[in-house]
Amino acid sequence: MEQKSKKNWWFLVINGIIAILFGVFLLYFDTDMIEMLLFYIGIGIAVVGVFLLFAAIRNIKADKHAGMLLFESILTVVIGLVLILFPKFSMKFILIIIGVWAIILGIVQLAILINIKEKMASKNILLFNGLLTIVLGVLLFFDPITTAGFLLKILGFFAILFGIMMIYFGFVLKTIKVAIEGSVPELEKKE
Repeated sequence: MEQKSKKNWWFLVINGIIAILFGVFLLYFDTDMIEMLLFYIGIGIAVVGVFLLFAAIRNIKADKHAGMLLFESILTVVIGLVLILFPKFSMKFILIIIGVWAIILGIVQLAILINIKEKMASKNILLFNGLLTIVLGVLLFFDPITTAGFLLKILGFFAILFGIMMIYFGFVLKTIKVAIEGSVPELEKKE
């Protein structure tokens, strides 16, 4: 198993290159691109809603229950149209929802921390994570666009750093493989 992982050093290198490309993409990702992405997601959601609407109409014609399917199709079409017609509003709304969720998640983490009776080494990590989650949520709630842009830049930086590390470890595995293959014949000669 260990020998097989050393033979596949190139897999780490390829994944490292993909991570670097993804990181560069995130560094140059801006709000206009997010709005365009939401626009296309809205088109996809609206198309799914139309198909659901046709299925609901087919069920109604066949005297089958279609109330929930009809409701789901109309709601799906409306959500798709909102994303298509108001991508900037949709982006802010989604980020504000994520901010509220992060605030709630951070408060829950702090409540868990308060209720832990045992001494744990990871209490400080839980405290830091809870506070950081609350801060992130507050920032997303009050300034969603700027905060999201900043987070994308941080993610891009870490993706590039992670990709560089993967490439490095891939080549380390390759040199280990070469060193092992080079030393095997010498061991056979000594015997």
